[in-house]
Amino acid sequence: MKFSKEELLDTIGSISYVSNLRDFNFNNNLVSFNIAFDFEGLNEEITFEVTINSQYPFKFSGSETISFNNLDLIEYSHVMSDGSVCFHNQHCIDFRQKLIQDFDAIKSWITKYIVKEEKDSHYEHLIVNNDAFEGSHYSYQFTDVKESFKKGEFGTVSLKPLISSPYYQSHISNYLVQSFTDSSSLAIKNCGWNSYYMDSSQSEQGLYVFIKDSPAISERFSFNNWKSFEGLISQDFLQYLSRYVISLRSIHNLKLPIPLFVGFNTKDSNIHWQVALINIDDNIFEGIIDINGKVIYSLKDKDINWALTNNSSYSYFFGRGAFDRTLTTSKILIIGVGAVGSNVAKTLVRCGCKNISIVDYDIKKPENICRSEYEFNYGFINKVDELSILLYSISPFVNISTGKSLITEQLKSESYGKILKDVIEEELSNYDYVFDCSTDDDLMYILDNLNITATIINLSITNHAESLVCGVSPNTYKFVRHQFDNILENDIENLYNPIGCWSPTFRASYNDISTLIQFALKHINIMISNEQLNSFVINYDDNYESLKVSKF
Repeated sequence: MKFSKEELLDTIGSISYVSNLRDFNFNNNLVSFNIAFDFEGLNEEITFEVTINSQYPFKFSGSETISFNNLDLIEYSHVMSDGSVCFHNQHCIDFRQKLIQDFDAIKSWITKYIVKEEKDSHYEHLIVNNDAFEGSHYSYQFTDVKESFKKGEFGTVSLKPLISSPYYQSHISNYLVQSFTDSSSLAIKNCGWNSYYMDSSQSEQGLYVFIKDSPAISERFSFNNWKSFEGLISQDFLQYLSRYVISLRSIHNLKLPIPLFVGFNTKDSNIHWQVALINIDDNIFEGIIDINGKVIYSLKDKDINWALTNNSSYSYFFGRGAFDRTLTTSKILIIGVGAVGSNVAKTLVRCGCKNISIVDYDIKKPENICRSEYEFNYGFINKVDELSILLYSISPFVNISTGKSLITEQLKSESYGKILKDVIEEELSNYDYVFDCSTDDDLMYILDNLNITATIINLSITNHAESLVCGVSPNTYKFVRHQFDNILENDIENLYNPIGCWSPTFRASYNDISTLIQFALKHINIMISNEQLNSFVINYDDNYESLKVSKF
């Protein structure tokens, strides 16, 4: 123990609202005791069984190493199935201060949920015990569908296998829900993923039944026995399930479980799905023939094997942080996806952007990897092709289109320029924002002289990544060139020439580039949200100890 018995008793004795300490047990691995909380507002004192682990006051695997248990309080919010109150306190290494802090947290919990009888405004997901199926785990991710579900509805679920992975000391097979097909109407309800994840070439199948009401005890703990579903699952569905199981038994060597999606409405009127794994060799129901010769099904007294199920709808997926909606819902074109452009693309996707086009004529080579967003295992490949794969692996909501070149190159030829100018202007006006990360001054000049509705954002970095220039249309070319030619120190002699003089590039590490890009995108997002997008320059200040933004 990191604390003594005397220190513990002395600290508890200093807390005014607890008393009646009893059943005290102190050893080197665990401390346990019962203690009563009593303060103004309570009708009667509340007793908790307190256990303190040897790691206290440190947390263990992110969890508190002290617990307060009372099974009589299980009806209240944030009480687990073992009666322990779920709370998370701030880090503190001082034993006395930490213990008082944790006791205060329980006092606050009692005040909020028992004395004041408050209810959480957010939906609290069911507490489910996820189990392995024959030694392996299974996970299923779903997202919103536009259509509604009616009580008692059932049918099939189309599933896309994702990558199977190690999971703790075991293994997990991961799946994504593509669609639900109603058995009676055959209507298909598609999930809101992008086309990449809706591809049905590798689809597998499961079943669903929508019961409407939450399959929960005390509103938070999921059913753990199939008998609990009596009256919630219809005879029609059980008959459907029976036929489905019989058809699968005809397939030899089938060892996979049947994933059954149980759907219900949450408190905030959303639909949640919880997946139970059914073993086809071990029925969860039985049938008895009645006097009319009809089979009547009943669920057996069997434990439910729940799988890991996750709502990965857009609002949850990007709930922890996304760019402003103006940017995430815009159509975005990124020209040039090298060190700068690939970083921009990945950041926009991780921040919730849904519609991105990427254009680059170049091939990704191994030496490009160290300072861009590419990976070694793809070898030599078109940059846009590898980047699109990587972007799809990040977000199931982004739609990516790729191109090897822009027809703007044709504008450099006067004979083609007059013919194609209108076509190019119309093409680029389909976008809301064009990020020019090409470092091509000729292209920058051409774009600046086109009559397009899209906002052009040019991002350029000086040699050694001393500065970043963000030029915003109109007059992008004039602003960027003025900064490089007259204001900034840009060493154009000490460029990197890897294997010859035909491909020099600026010197900078991944860290150098990404630091400036991330800072620039942060300011671009802020300015877009404030509807005041202007050109700016980022410079290091105070001997690289700070970054300074100068807006124009």
